[in-house]
Amino acid sequence: MNMLTVFNPFFRWWLRSGRYPWSRFRRGLFEARYLDTSLPAVTSLEEIKNCLGDVDWTTDSLLHLFDAISYPQTVWHKKKDDCDGFAVLASTLLRQWNPDSKPVLVTAMLWPMKRSHTVCAFYASADELWFFDNKTLRQGSYRTYAEIAEAVKGEHELICWDVADPVTLETIEFHQANH
Repeated sequence: MNMLTVFNPFFRWWLRSGRYPWSRFRRGLFEARYLDTSLPAVTSLEEIKNCLGDVDWTTDSLLHLFDAISYPQTVWHKKKDDCDGFAVLASTLLRQWNPDSKPVLVTAMLWPMKRSHTVCAFYASADELWFFDNKTLRQGSYRTYAEIAEAVKGEHELICWDVADPVTLETIEFHQANH
């Protein structure tokens, strides 16, 4: 029995049932003081990229206890976070600038686990999706969130992936990889 077989059920449970309630709980417990932080007003994708460029990538701290999605105000105040922070900040700035872009969080749980990743996907046009991958804007001809999950996966093994609302942290879609 390999490690992936042992951990797969946990990873699927975590993404489907544990991550977002934990993030909402953790936000309420540790991050309420950041909600008064003003986010920058943006008027273009270029300005969003510039704002994301002001944030440094870092791993989750011990208080995140494995994985959590911070408030975008927390990310902006601290000017550092991991991929979840970049994705939630990008989605909030996109929503402010162009609500019709309908930004969402797309998370791919991968093996090895440290390769798991969250991005901010959004409609660049009526039928084309792009995504922010940390500080980088990935412009492609993506038509579905599944195509974005596949791009995020790269050469790693996909366990499961989801699409979540960046404001409510509610799951919109959940998918298991076919093994």
